[in-house]
Amino acid sequence: MKKTKRVEERYDCLLPVSLQLMESVNGGKLAGPIEGSFCNISSGGAALLLDEVSAGDYHLVESPQEHPGQVLELEANGISILTHPIWFHHTSRETAQKYRLGVSFLHAPSSDDLQKMRNSATSK
Repeated sequence: MKKTKRVEERYDCLLPVSLQLMESVNGGKLAGPIEGSFCNISSGGAALLLDEVSAGDYHLVESPQEHPGQVLELEANGISILTHPIWFHHTSRETAQKYRLGVSFLHAPSSDDLQKMRNSATSK
């Protein structure tokens, strides 16, 4: 039996999201935005579906892992959340989007913001 490592309950959803690579100190934009969608979300993180994981000279997963001063900013429904990538992989050929990306939130969104995003999303 596979043990789950998830701490928070995840909610399946499809919600458009844009993400960009930012400098955490001064908020300077380094790359993006890239459009994608949430496939699930919790108070601690989310899984995203993306067509691309590179923008210009930057890889949106490897750059923040190699440079701690870089973060990914997600924006959905006017709500902005700073995140750090945890994992990513290629999706199966059945989905239109090529990559699945897991992120952890640097600061948990408010319960109101989380509820707003879940209410705006369409269930899978």
